[in-house]
Amino acid sequence: MFFIKDLKLQNFRSHSFLDLQIVNDIVCIVGPNSIGKTSILEALSLITDKKGLKASDASDVIKKNSKEKTIISSIINLENKDFKIDIFFETKYLQVKKNFLLDNNKSPKSMKQLNNCNFIWLTPQMDKIMYEGNSLKRKFFDKMLSNYDHNYKINLNEFKKMSDERIILLKDNKEKKWLDILEEKMTEHLWHIYVCRRNIIKELNNILSKNLLNFLQILITIENNYDLEDIDKKNFYYFFTKKFLEKRELDTILKRNSVGPQFDNFILTNRETNLNSDLCSTGEQKKILISLILSFIILNKHKNNHSILLFDEIASHVDGKNLELFFNEIKKIGMQTWFTGTDKKLFQVIENKAFFVELY
Repeated sequence: MFFIKDLKLQNFRSHSFLDLQIVNDIVCIVGPNSIGKTSILEALSLITDKKGLKASDASDVIKKNSKEKTIISSIINLENKDFKIDIFFETKYLQVKKNFLLDNNKSPKSMKQLNNCNFIWLTPQMDKIMYEGNSLKRKFFDKMLSNYDHNYKINLNEFKKMSDERIILLKDNKEKKWLDILEEKMTEHLWHIYVCRRNIIKELNNILSKNLLNFLQILITIENNYDLEDIDKKNFYYFFTKKFLEKRELDTILKRNSVGPQFDNFILTNRETNLNSDLCSTGEQKKILISLILSFIILNKHKNNHSILLFDEIASHVDGKNLELFFNEIKKIGMQTWFTGTDKKLFQVIENKAFFVELY
């Protein structure tokens, strides 16, 4: 199990200093709006994620008008072993740098111990995933799939890095053979992304249909812009090496790659109404997102990934009887979970099971 035992914040966002000692796997942070509840979840998410749940620049987390260092410090327990984590934000040459220490070790190799650890979160801002187009849905799925499968994350990052190299080669008009080699490698990463997306979506649909019967039933499908469904590896390689070649002139003008993982669109359908999430009501969209998040959580549990769950203002997504069902499902999953809310009454059904932090 992945467990936060304590959390200390210094000059992080609105917090001058905060010291939490955690003795429970359910933590409820309660207080009025703008008091700093979300900032606590953001600090936690930065332990394993470069940008955290707010996807902010490092400079944004530093408390304004403070001359002291901004520090996140935590003791985590992973498989019954304690680790000390320190994250320092320092300003040098007008730029803010994030430094990460694991047991006082700065070496990137030490980070590998956290490769299978992640934070899965749900925030009110994520509602827009349901209605703001294919690009946002794809980024969401890429993020969640990267949390689940480290190799998927590697292939995605390598493709992005090679995309930048390709544009430089095109701009500098380098020899064709180097472009051929690079595009072949890019095609290989694309193949792994293509296959992994479909395998994981199949697993998610299985979980949604069998494990989450008390929640809105949804179906996840992938539509491909190139009509490449069920293509084999050989033909996939042939298609994309040809496609990269065709787009060289255009991409040189655009100064960006027009071929990449954006060939897939993720479609979410309400099984009860057979409607695409884009056409569903706001209430239905929130329920779809809840079902989706829960399916990812259960998928991580099946793989024995180490996850901690962060639910910001959970009542904005689930209310009434559904909230009790949600709490019961989370308890059954058995991962440390952090909730925020404006009123302690929201958490009455778990009041005797949770550790409460009240902010004023």
